Amino acid sequence: MTKPNDPYSFAAWCRESLVDFTKLNAEKQVFIGFVLAIVVAACVKLIETTTGLPSVYEHLIYVPLFFAGLLLGPRIGALGGFVCGVALSPLSFADAAFADSEISTGWLLRLLLLTLMPLIAGLIANSVKDLVALEKKAKHTYQGTELPNMAAFVEQLKSIGNEEDADTKDLVDIFNFKLQNMERIQHQIGTERTEKLMRQLAEQLRNIIGKSAHIGQTSNNELVGVSTDTQHSHKELEQKLKKLLERPIVIDGVPYQLDSATGVLRTSRGQVKEKAEQVVEQAQHHAFEAREQNKNFSFLEQDDAIESISDVSFSRQLTEAIESNDIRLYYQPRLNANTGYFSVLEAIVKWTDPKRGDMTADEFRPLIEEAALTEQFTSWMVKKAFEDIREWQKNSFVVRVSLHITLNDIVEPNVLNAVARELQESKFPPRDFSLEVSEKSLMRISDKAKRYLEKLRGIGVNIIADHFGEGASTIQSLFVLPVDAVKLSEDLVKKATSNSDKKRALSSMVKMARSRGLKTIATGVDDRSKLLLLKQIGCEELQGAILSKAQPKDEIPWARIR
Repeated sequence: MTKPNDPYSFAAWCRESLVDFTKLNAEKQVFIGFVLAIVVAACVKLIETTTGLPSVYEHLIYVPLFFAGLLLGPRIGALGGFVCGVALSPLSFADAAFADSEISTGWLLRLLLLTLMPLIAGLIANSVKDLVALEKKAKHTYQGTELPNMAAFVEQLKSIGNEEDADTKDLVDIFNFKLQNMERIQHQIGTERTEKLMRQLAEQLRNIIGKSAHIGQTSNNELVGVSTDTQHSHKELEQKLKKLLERPIVIDGVPYQLDSATGVLRTSRGQVKEKAEQVVEQAQHHAFEAREQNKNFSFLEQDDAIESISDVSFSRQLTEAIESNDIRLYYQPRLNANTGYFSVLEAIVKWTDPKRGDMTADEFRPLIEEAALTEQFTSWMVKKAFEDIREWQKNSFVVRVSLHITLNDIVEPNVLNAVARELQESKFPPRDFSLEVSEKSLMRISDKAKRYLEKLRGIGVNIIADHFGEGASTIQSLFVLPVDAVKLSEDLVKKATSNSDKKRALSSMVKMARSRGLKTIATGVDDRSKLLLLKQIGCEELQGAILSKAQPKDEIPWARIR
């Protein structure tokens, strides 16, 4: 016998279903009552007038119950179906209204079907809702830490600006935290602990800034926040944030000291409502300038922002720099250690800015690491590289090209799709094209990106694990990933030239990679000692300033390329 307090009993199920019903809004309650009343009344009327239920009408009973399950969930739908089943059973009518077969077993089968139909429909609807929720979460959270990403942060800003009861003149604080030593910490402790550190830091920032604060993550080394609590002066905010950031973050009992450049932009709800994306870009630009000026904290009032922040947003600056040819692709030849000739041209991006001077991708990467700009910029690199490839094809130059596509350590499926489209349109042999993806991005690659990468590799594109040795992964961990070559980090090569243990470890790594069919590439070869070491341990391709610097496409040494 079922215990009266058994949470899995039929009585408990009915009770929970009724509680769920009472929590529905008025429209849904009216709808379900109307549907059940119509169904039961129609069934009763048909039975009374026909001395049995014609099969053509019997099938129509399932339609409203199916939609009830879809709209109201499995419990409410199943309860409605059960009520209909009972209403059509011998329990509700005299035996004369039913055939003998109906009395024996038929009504039980019908009761089961009437209950299961809306139950299954409700379960399907719940599964679809869960999938939609998971997709929305993936689009609005930063991969790894699951903190709100830039898209979610901008939506939060817009919702703050659109609050009905708030005055458009009310102030809002936009925070931007540039963690300058985060990459070094990640190299030391690995990706998993770094993500844990970022989550803990975000929680501590939320506690310091206030309960109304929302904290998100836009790149590996950048957190953003927004707060409507603007009662504190900039001095009070500076003291609070400095006190927090001066304390080390403890992860698994080990303290880690963060080096942060913090920018705070105080603006109005009206500005947030009308120009949420531009406000975020202004805050990022403000924090970047603070870091360039070696400041740990910088506060910008609304009036100051109008005077000191350029009207041209960074995305516009980026577009203008590309259009004016200030951002260009250069090509650095890579030496084949066996033949003595250059065999590959690696595309390297450089930006000549009137104010900042010449910048490499690593130097201006923090400015474009907001996810939309990163994808946009990488797609431009792909398009530009294939424009140069088409020109070389017209001039009958035989060339192999390599391109790095993970500026923010994320393999973007849209970028891989752009590569596939360019390969098809240009008719460039896939075997002569290489994609360089960072070791970190390979360790946390999404299923979709991995599938795209495997398809590109399947048609002949070479996949290179770049910056290998900076993270916590090993050669063995790359064997299960779609990789054809390993590009050793500059730091790994540098340490091997001055430390015998590091040299033996590097030599073993190269031998193990070659034994598994992985090509080994070394970068940062800027002196003779590194060149001799890498040739000695059998590294197959070498790249660095001592061999050749990055050249504009018009100055490539074609005579030395084979």
